[in-house]
Amino acid sequence: MKRILLPTDFSENAYNAISYALHFFKDEKCHFTLLNTLYNSDYIIYSSLNTLYEENSLKKLERLRKRILKEFNNDNHEFELVSTFNMLYQEIEERVKNKEIDLVIMGTNGASGGEELLFGTHTVHAIQIAKCPLLAIPSNYRYKELENILFTTKYEIDFAEYQMSFIKNLADKKNAKIHVMHANFGIRLNEKQLQSKKDLDNFFAETPHDFNSVYKDSVPEAIEEFNKENKIDLLIMIKHRRSFIEKILFSSIINEIGFNAKFPFLVLPSESYDPEN
Repeated sequence: MKRILLPTDFSENAYNAISYALHFFKDEKCHFTLLNTLYNSDYIIYSSLNTLYEENSLKKLERLRKRILKEFNNDNHEFELVSTFNMLYQEIEERVKNKEIDLVIMGTNGASGGEELLFGTHTVHAIQIAKCPLLAIPSNYRYKELENILFTTKYEIDFAEYQMSFIKNLADKKNAKIHVMHANFGIRLNEKQLQSKKDLDNFFAETPHDFNSVYKDSVPEAIEEFNKENKIDLLIMIKHRRSFIEKILFSSIINEIGFNAKFPFLVLPSESYDPEN
């Protein structure tokens, strides 16, 4: 049974991400945790009212659960309600450490105005720190069956069995095609990169896939260019931390894509992640 964490601020955009998750996993047995984090400025100032905050949060979570059961009557799915004073990243870290989640699915924006920026920031931060797969759903993006998965890579890391199996199994279950894309900045692939590309080709041998080199000045621009010809249903990237410079560069890409995503964005953890150990 998959264990999926669904953070919510009770906005319609958060519900849109939940709706996507329920559609996506409609045929699989899943344990969904509906999570509302209460850590904010009001809690810091009025901490004496924490019981009231928590009770109100749990009431809203119960209303959310009833709405879900009314709209998605699926025996494959069960729901747990959690209200916590942890910050979102703390809750994710703790649950990953305790092997309580396999995937986080959340929206990229909040309700409107300042809330939209705040929740967007939370999502990008969660992507940056999460040590488990995280799927971000853009505001107002409606679920559609996967046809085209874009996997962007520089071919500069040693791909882990877990990462490749995650992508391959996802594509196979949804009968989707994997488009492997390299943003080419005018530099030819070295021997290690060519070997990584060959390894990917072998691993995806029985899954529809192709390789693409897009000449643009940045990864987000290359993704946008690719999307013009091949409508992307899901973007996948691997978060790796080989060096401080790469960490900074990857963070800037995450920020740009996370705040401006037009399609679901799945970030897989580094090669050190092992959900079974």
